[in-house]
Amino acid sequence: MSIAQPITPGTSAAERGERAVAVGFSAADLVWERCQEQAALAYRAGDALGAARAWEQALAIAHKHFGRGDPRLAASLTNQALVMRRRRQEWQAKQMFEDAFAAWAESWRWIHLMTPSRRATPQSDRLEVYEPAARAHFTALADRGCAATAWLERHDELLDDGLAEWFEIKPRRLSDLRKLLAAVLLIAPKRA
Repeated sequence: MSIAQPITPGTSAAERGERAVAVGFSAADLVWERCQEQAALAYRAGDALGAARAWEQALAIAHKHFGRGDPRLAASLTNQALVMRRRRQEWQAKQMFEDAFAAWAESWRWIHLMTPSRRATPQSDRLEVYEPAARAHFTALADRGCAATAWLERHDELLDDGLAEWFEIKPRRLSDLRKLLAAVLLIAPKRA
């Protein structure tokens, strides 16, 4: 499949993944997102074991492929902390929550590097950057993720269901904004 080929409704999942990697997402980005979706769906349906397995896989991907301050690492740590708490491993859960808060606190660096397009213009080697208002919005999203982590740490339950919101607004275009939204909205959802 070439970069110029459009993704049509009949395009297989493998071809969609190949196309996504071709336009700037790595395979790790896509697998992490899919693991988070599967875990959230399993958790919401009451399948704690399935959710734990998918969250563990997502955390392994985040540790291996995403840098410090990446909101996806913060979300993975938050979800894994929930798993540790449910297993009555309070010390490990506390450590994971602390690590999640540290990742959220450092997410401003990741947000600062967000770009509307990874392609440089033909006239310039510089990447496009978001304007300050957009960055402020992205920072507010990261703050929402940190608040969800704090709520989950204190109450072991979320106020709202980010999973439904994720599926409703999930951007079709693969971008840093999609990565940030996934991190914020795919923290453990309420059970159905």
